[in-house]
Amino acid sequence: MLWPEAPQFDVEKVVEACRAWLTSEGTYETVRTRLRELKAGEKAYRAAGEKGELLQHLLHYGQRQRNDRHAELLKNTYTTAFVQRAEGRKLYDAIKASAIHGSCPLCGLQQVAQLDHHAPKANFPLLALTPLNLVPACGPCNLGKSNKLATLVTEEAFHPYFEDLGSDRWLHAQIDAAERVVIFEARPPTGWDEVKRRRIIHHFESHDLAFRYGEAAGSVVAKRRHRDADLLAETESAAEVRAHIRADAVSHAAYDPNSFETALLYALVESAWYLNGGMELLYA
Repeated sequence: MLWPEAPQFDVEKVVEACRAWLTSEGTYETVRTRLRELKAGEKAYRAAGEKGELLQHLLHYGQRQRNDRHAELLKNTYTTAFVQRAEGRKLYDAIKASAIHGSCPLCGLQQVAQLDHHAPKANFPLLALTPLNLVPACGPCNLGKSNKLATLVTEEAFHPYFEDLGSDRWLHAQIDAAERVVIFEARPPTGWDEVKRRRIIHHFESHDLAFRYGEAAGSVVAKRRHRDADLLAETESAAEVRAHIRADAVSHAAYDPNSFETALLYALVESAWYLNGGMELLYA
């Protein structure tokens, strides 16, 4: 999973991009009267994110805005003016385009299809238009995250703009020769603190990544099985096949140490069953 950079524009620019629609609805001045408050909320959101205190901030902040008098107006502005109207859509698409190679930062598996409100707009209407609260995501990840904010630090969703998982491998896989499938698991490094370890496991489970990666692995295996089988037949050496796959694994890990392809390739490297002919049977 590769994190995108944070948006380089603020909530005021979003409001101005939505101005034509707001004016047509007779609500532009209403939103303008809230702009100072929206900008203050954005500043506090950034500060909390940079300090690693975003969840605590949101749990406190959300209590004050859940029943805000302009909640529906702000949510409708996002849904209609920001997502559907030309000027707003330019900014919406700019955030989507920040995803590295268009890949969802929450799974690294599917292409970005929409923006996810890190703090759900249903409960945080004053953050509905805040760019820092909008993260590119694929449809399944947006659904997997749900529209509820965690109340436990061990279940807090990772925020790509403020957190760095580093280059340690936490995603691993193994070959199940009996079932002829690949099993993926979240196995955090021992050097991580307990909260971070539990958060990545929660992320893995809540986004159904074991199932989704397992399905995707079948396609990758199908595309390489003949090459690996031909190399085994040509060299009669499982070690040669292992070296070939290991080179691919190292290359993938250099790009993203926690992509499902990286985990899959290292699992193939470690599977004597696969290297000695199992490639003809895996997912077949």
